[in-house]
Amino acid sequence: MLRVPNLIGEEKADKIVTEFVNYRLLEIMEDIILDEVVWGMAMRGELDESASTKSFDELVDLKELMLDDQFAAAVSMMYLPENYPLNKANKKFFGLYKLLRAKKEYVPDLAMEYILYSILESEVGEVDMINQDMEDGLFDDLEDGMFDGFDEGFDEDFEDDEDDFFGDDFDDEEELSTVERIPEPDRTVVKKAVLEAYKGEFEGKELEETAEYLVNCYEDLREYLDVCFWDTDFLFLDDYTEEQLKKLEANEQLGMVAEKEKKIIEFPFQNREEKKTRIKAELDIDPWDLEDE
Repeated sequence: MLRVPNLIGEEKADKIVTEFVNYRLLEIMEDIILDEVVWGMAMRGELDESASTKSFDELVDLKELMLDDQFAAAVSMMYLPENYPLNKANKKFFGLYKLLRAKKEYVPDLAMEYILYSILESEVGEVDMINQDMEDGLFDDLEDGMFDGFDEGFDEDFEDDEDDFFGDDFDDEEELSTVERIPEPDRTVVKKAVLEAYKGEFEGKELEETAEYLVNCYEDLREYLDVCFWDTDFLFLDDYTEEQLKKLEANEQLGMVAEKEKKIIEFPFQNREEKKTRIKAELDIDPWDLEDE
């Protein structure tokens, strides 16, 4: 899981917040991955009705996607700096995904933080764009026969009324939101912990409003740009490579590029003279990958 900075300081509430934030981030990443996979299946003519009944793990082969150049190009264009090597794009993207799925808490490296930041900006921007289109009246005609005649030549399943197509809950006047509430009773636990933590600084209505605001920060994707990051060092990747950042004097003071934890393994080896020995090898592996072992 992502280690969330600046939590409340109460164990149960912090656990709820950490799991909730990670759940939302993981859900967003799985939507991104699934969109690419389903689109690829459609282009290859492999998409059929059975796909709608399958789970994420049934549809997505992470090992296969890790080697997919088209996925790497999409990830690189959408979520990584312009100067970032294309051959590392998938490793960083799926490294972040696997970190979110891990049981332990970890702080991602700069490139993974950059991806996460870009994903959040994209999600918030998409909501704002759709809401602006609604405000501009782009969807006003959706329920007034905008698609009349569009279904000609399609199967009978597509010849129903537009109401069936958009669903009973469709409302072209309701704004999309970046907020998802923490389910009860967990939300009450978190809010009580915030009230207790700030009881000495605020009181009465001001304390209540402060608590509600802080809980909302964990529920609103707009606030995740502050909630999920310890600092904004990852933005240096717009101007420097990771190797260049390591050599900067500022890195010695700020630790922008942390030294990666190495995994040393030993394995038996026998040479041509049948002399046996043990060889040490250093593996370039992320600690959250080891949870799968």
